[in-house]
Amino acid sequence: MPDRPLILFPTPERADRESKSPAFSKTEKPSANRQFDRLQPSFDALRDAFERKTLKLQQSPAGLNPDFALVFEIIGTVDNFYAAVSRVEGLEWIFDAEFNNIEPDDDFYQIDYKTGERSDKMLNGRLYCVMSNQQAMTQLISLWRRYQHGETIAFKRGFTGLRDVFTHIKGIRKWGAQDRIAETQAIEYWRECLETDSGAPVPFEIELFFRAERVKQAGAVQAISHELNALGGRIVQECVVREICYHGILAELPRDAIEGLVNRYEEIELSQVDDIMFFRPTCQSMFVATTDADEYTASSEGLALPVGDAVVAVFDGMPMQNHRLLQDRVIIDDPDNYAAGYESKYRVHGTSMVSFAIYGDMKRGGTPISTPVYVRPILKPKPYGFDKVVEGIPDDSLFVDVLHRAVKRMMEGDDTQGAAAPNTRVVNLSIGDPARQLGAVMSPTARLLDYLAYKYNILFIISAGNHAEITGLVKETFHDLKSLDIAQRSKVFGTMIKDNQRNLRVLAPADSLNGLTIGALYDDFTDPAESSRFIWAVEKGLPSPASAVGRGYRSIITPDLFYYGGRSFIRETFNGKIDWVYSSREPGCLSAAPYGTGDADGCAYSFGTSDAAAQITHEAAKCHDILNQIFNTETGSNIPINSTAILLKAMLTHGASWEPIAGKLSDFMDGSPKKLGKWLGNGVPNIDRVIECTKERITLIGLGELRKDKGAIFKLPLPVDFSTRLMRRRLTVTLAYLSPIAPNRQAYRGAQLWFNVDDGNRGLVPQRQNSEWQSVRKGTLQHEIFTGEKTIVWNDDDLIIKVNCKEEAAKIENAIPYCLFVTFEVAEGFDVDLYADVAARIHQRIPISSS
Repeated sequence: MPDRPLILFPTPERADRESKSPAFSKTEKPSANRQFDRLQPSFDALRDAFERKTLKLQQSPAGLNPDFALVFEIIGTVDNFYAAVSRVEGLEWIFDAEFNNIEPDDDFYQIDYKTGERSDKMLNGRLYCVMSNQQAMTQLISLWRRYQHGETIAFKRGFTGLRDVFTHIKGIRKWGAQDRIAETQAIEYWRECLETDSGAPVPFEIELFFRAERVKQAGAVQAISHELNALGGRIVQECVVREICYHGILAELPRDAIEGLVNRYEEIELSQVDDIMFFRPTCQSMFVATTDADEYTASSEGLALPVGDAVVAVFDGMPMQNHRLLQDRVIIDDPDNYAAGYESKYRVHGTSMVSFAIYGDMKRGGTPISTPVYVRPILKPKPYGFDKVVEGIPDDSLFVDVLHRAVKRMMEGDDTQGAAAPNTRVVNLSIGDPARQLGAVMSPTARLLDYLAYKYNILFIISAGNHAEITGLVKETFHDLKSLDIAQRSKVFGTMIKDNQRNLRVLAPADSLNGLTIGALYDDFTDPAESSRFIWAVEKGLPSPASAVGRGYRSIITPDLFYYGGRSFIRETFNGKIDWVYSSREPGCLSAAPYGTGDADGCAYSFGTSDAAAQITHEAAKCHDILNQIFNTETGSNIPINSTAILLKAMLTHGASWEPIAGKLSDFMDGSPKKLGKWLGNGVPNIDRVIECTKERITLIGLGELRKDKGAIFKLPLPVDFSTRLMRRRLTVTLAYLSPIAPNRQAYRGAQLWFNVDDGNRGLVPQRQNSEWQSVRKGTLQHEIFTGEKTIVWNDDDLIIKVNCKEEAAKIENAIPYCLFVTFEVAEGFDVDLYADVAARIHQRIPISSS
């Protein structure tokens, strides 16, 4: 136990939540008569489409869906449209999504509030997608016509959302063939599949509009199956997860049918099936299953073996469980028998990730974690191209289904056995799908992880994803870069990342709300020198150029953290450009690996966000041990099981910052230090700062739960005189929680919790570092650092931190558990024992309960 351990806050005071100032739109919109004239052609087109579909239904042997998915393109938002749709028979809510950068026109534009004149500023809007039959659409048009003719009560109480949609609407249309492939990379994927010589059918995913009624789900599958069969294809698997509004089909088609989709997409009947929301590639997360590892010759004897239940799980490839570094430290659960045909020489990625979870980077010299690691294989080896074998999600499985079954079996069991590892609280998922970058709609895998995190109180630690293709965007040649010093190279890559953020976003499921997404630092514990052939890309310790960046869904801070992701040299390609050096030799992060043909133990170096996420998982296990010590000391029992995930989420983040490289980052990215957090997250965690306190630094932990519109007040006593001398001081506050979700709502987050700091307006810590107050409140992790040093009058008062809770996208049925980490510190060199003074005051008060 540390000499100065972390301390638990006393039970907070109850309060009502603070109100938030509403935002007001200043957008000008057309009159009711103008809107009706504008939209009449669209209404006529929809009426004709319904009539054509009625005729098609009468002639078709398949059970076609009589409904259309209608898209309302709205300027601004209409908050009560969701409720109005639920009251109209024949309408069914599907989803809404933001869309930005809409050109103003004579009908919709903004007024500059300073000048009162028209502004050319781009507009923001939202897409509302509803399923409608012909009767419901006719009713809507009739209501609008009556309103346009002056019947002010046409939209009766509860239906004003329909009226407001029509007054804000820029366009209305049916969901079409192009919507089904917009930003999904389906056509590109199909085209790549045709370039291979394989004669095997091509698998792909069809994501359906989620229909609440099972009979409508069945009808949709029947219609799609009919069109697939007509093309010589079939349905391989169907997956429905009602809790996340997901309905997916894994389909396959012969190559000639795929060629037709590539060349004549909109002429193929399958592209016109109204039940289909998206065509998508199958999960494209793949790792090359070969390595030029060195043989592992060190001894692992003398290291304590793990005891107790697994706290950490790794979902990845099959590891070499008999590798000396892994033996007796892993629990393999392989209900699908992935081990069959999984040769040891191909067990590369899983072996590496499990090794990182147990030891961290072996080059760092850390100790193994104290509990075993539960491993669920979800990758399998498969041929790729002419001469490669990769580890990837099997082609006969939907990734959503694989993850859902894996977590459910782990936490509550399945048809064959009970819960496999129910005390697991951290799941490492170092897998990202390059075919699914962050989009306007939250990815199904992220929705699944968010739902499971809240249901089971699990912390998912997810790799942000890699964009190795960044080297192809750099215009400079290898010799150009080689002639630059390392700061100039960092500037080249920084500018490239800033200018291409849209194409370098995080990969699903890293768009998760409740998880902890990890980016990669260009940093490790090796020290090789450059050569004439191999040079560094950027300065050591900066974010890796290959790491995905934010912002996240709805501008949530993403990635949450950056950690050691290893480095790789860059080299010259045949055309004088640059590429990464792909090698299992240093530099990089060191982990266990197969050696030779896989019949011996090896170790290899690697780089990327997978490594960073797995090492954070290792740190989570260490933090778990520290928290158990704290709670046992102060409460006599272990960590409250329902609070473990959020405690770890907060603790891993609490020591994070971009200091001392914030200035460099801002220079390289040509941006303000205040905006770093928006797309580079909360920074680099310093776990040592959070494990124990010092004479000048004290950290306290608060726990609680809040119902909607309620608040909790935590009081931090500060018996320090700040009035007679300049004393640098720093306050770090981290709030973490898991939110229920509304999977078909763009707002998505069911509950919002946030904190405010109240020092009585005396300027105790007035400056906010590397973040903006609006952005830090968008997710389920609010992490802020405040500083100050001016002399102020402080009469032995309490610093107040208030936590608040409100409903956002869903009705909150239960109280939302949260945790709070608060650190206050003063600069060294002053005759102050801050820890002893604050701890004495805290222990005079009643500590929180562990129940």
